[in-house]
Amino acid sequence: MFNVNRVTLLGNATRDPEVHATKAGREISVIGLATSRVWKDAKGERKSEPEYHRLVCFGALGALAQKRVRKGAPLYAEGRLHTSRWENPQGETMSRTEVVVDRLVLLSATKGGKVDAAEAPVEEVAA
Repeated sequence: MFNVNRVTLLGNATRDPEVHATKAGREISVIGLATSRVWKDAKGERKSEPEYHRLVCFGALGALAQKRVRKGAPLYAEGRLHTSRWENPQGETMSRTEVVVDRLVLLSATKGGKVDAAEAPVEEVAA
């Protein structure tokens, strides 16, 4: 059976990257990313529903994120979903699903704050 675990996101950074280290000492950068679903309701009014994602970047991607990504920056990210599970001090099982990024593109916003991905200058790094 064929399986696919692939995520593609285009949104804006919700904060500056956080830098952490794994237990093995490997440095990672964590980026918050917001995307929005936009539609018109039955009355023709524009509605928007935000969704928030946790992006995890290793190696060169992490270094790029640490240096260049800032709150509000438009980003294109590709990667895979990964769910971590652990037990908290109270003995409860906790979980968090995040995107392990293997391609990150930093897009530049236009004067109006909108991104035209076809024309926007980009900086790209792939894992």
